[in-house]
Amino acid sequence: MNTTTFEPCPGIAGLAGSSASAFSSKDVVPRKSEIEVGFTLLELLVVITVIASLASLLLPALASAKQQARATQCKSNLRQLGIALQLYTQDQNCYPLATSDGIFGAWEPALREFVPDNGFYCSLPIRPSTQFINIFRLSGAAVRPHYGYNALGAVWRGSPPYNPGLGGDLNLATGTRQPTCANRVVTPAQMIAMGDSPTFIDAIFGTQPQTNIPNQIYIAFPYIVEPLGYVGVGNWHDGGANILFGDAHVRFDQESFWIAATDQSRRLWNSDNQPHSEWW
Repeated sequence: MNTTTFEPCPGIAGLAGSSASAFSSKDVVPRKSEIEVGFTLLELLVVITVIASLASLLLPALASAKQQARATQCKSNLRQLGIALQLYTQDQNCYPLATSDGIFGAWEPALREFVPDNGFYCSLPIRPSTQFINIFRLSGAAVRPHYGYNALGAVWRGSPPYNPGLGGDLNLATGTRQPTCANRVVTPAQMIAMGDSPTFIDAIFGTQPQTNIPNQIYIAFPYIVEPLGYVGVGNWHDGGANILFGDAHVRFDQESFWIAATDQSRRLWNSDNQPHSEWW
């Protein structure tokens, strides 16, 4: 009869002397908490990197959207001024004077009945140029530019027999100004009335244009005053300006177009819709 012999199961001492020697500290399985902490930190770094990348892509787009919103508000302000100008000309059969009582501005008070004070300003703040600061005694802080009136048309030289702009004619005999008749503007839809412009004449020395509107004459013109390099049309809307026409529509174009010495641009500033290169 065959007998089967069983070897006794090795004890702890046996394991310690044989198979236990095959394990080392490298084979110890890390605890669950250690795994979670390691991956959490890694994931956090990845999320931070992704957020930073998205922010770098989105911030310029957000800034552009904000500027576009302000440009839209600027157009809305000009549109309201255009409606006010139409109401005024229908009632008075003439355009507001650019000046009256000497050197004080007159066109803004004439339209203030229809437009609130903040409607005369562009919604996009600009930082004035060095020439702007020095000539008009402003600080270097950003300001909201006032819209300028097409007071004189496209005139740089010569002596036109009448004012081709909207600011009125000077009566040499009386020394007073007569307003521009509404019927002098041949094509209102092609006649610039006002728009973005950094130009104002400081009627009271040192007065800030944002604090005393009636004491300033805000104008727009299609050329550069040399040697100051002072331009009569703005460029803070991506290099261009919003311009209001006599029929109350608003058009955007580059500053270079509005001040171009071309027949196409010149005629837009004159009430008879002619370029009059002899005055340029």
